[in-house]
Amino acid sequence: MQPKICFVTTGDIRVNATAKRALGMARPLDGLGWKVAVVLEDTAENRHRAALECGDATELVFFRQHSATDEIRTKSAIVARLHPDVLYISAPVVRNMVAAPRGCRRVVEHSELASHNADVHGLMWLKVMAMELWSIVQADALVCASRYLMDIFGRRAHRMLCRTPRLYLPYAYNTAVCHPMVIDRTTVADGRYAGRWICCYMGSLTDNYGALTMTDAIDRLRSSHPEVLLILMGRGDAEDEVRRRIRERGMERHIMLTGYVSEEEIDFYFSLADAFISPMHDTPQDWARCPSKLYMYLPYDRPIVTCRVGEPLATLGDKGVYYQSGDDDDMAHQIGKLIDSGATRLGIDASRHTWQARAEVFDRWIRKETGLCE
Repeated sequence: MQPKICFVTTGDIRVNATAKRALGMARPLDGLGWKVAVVLEDTAENRHRAALECGDATELVFFRQHSATDEIRTKSAIVARLHPDVLYISAPVVRNMVAAPRGCRRVVEHSELASHNADVHGLMWLKVMAMELWSIVQADALVCASRYLMDIFGRRAHRMLCRTPRLYLPYAYNTAVCHPMVIDRTTVADGRYAGRWICCYMGSLTDNYGALTMTDAIDRLRSSHPEVLLILMGRGDAEDEVRRRIRERGMERHIMLTGYVSEEEIDFYFSLADAFISPMHDTPQDWARCPSKLYMYLPYDRPIVTCRVGEPLATLGDKGVYYQSGDDDDMAHQIGKLIDSGATRLGIDASRHTWQARAEVFDRWIRKETGLCE
């Protein structure tokens, strides 16, 4: 009998990345013999991304934004109608406290550790900690996007006398989105990129994601390497400060902000890149999170400047270009060394980090842990 899986997500994918795994694994799981459904908030971006990444066989169910109580009730009704064999909760948040039908196995994913976020205090901390502990008790299995989360939830489960199975499953990239191409820089954008050494960052423009560190590093680097150009793709609460520093320091030639970049535009900017930057901090929050863009960089086979922290270290090993966490001077130094070396390739097998590869790992594991048959 064909097993059924239902992914339950929350929010708009522009600001809540937890739906990425559901959309990324839907088509591969269908090819592995699953009947797949994905429950998503009804937003323009969610509909666009689902149409882009999911196949016709995936059942997409959209719900309108409600209060938390109404959202839980709506999702529970949808799941009851679908009656899957596996209910996959994309994040342990209140809005995803969905009732599982009888006989349905519940899998909860952890892709961050909100209880270790320095900005979470008081009652909010109690709330997120309660949800993290709830996931251990209520789940039949846990998926952890980082090795740090595997360790944390392993220790917590042990203390709670729970034997909840866990799977280490980092993020990945979608071959339907990432298609490296050859670009003639002398002909595109009126030759704007000709003769430049280009590094790209895609993600939230926030201080804790390294937006200001990158800005200051390029400021330090531009006098010795005037050809450097940093392309920042995304938005965030540090965007205005980044723009202010660019304007006041006269850095317009060296830092370019694109705003939000659609999936269709990613190939162009990523194919332009001579290198990518994936800033990290040596904090529990960054050890726990799995930067999804890191895996989107891999098929373009360019050096990645990052830190010896968490999944970048685990994924890149000795192939990464590492700077000291939070140190813009060291970031500038490492980028300068990279430019001077003339290195152009990363040299990692990107095929090991596709959603297809992740889905195959998940398929083997979940069939074993739940007893689902072929």
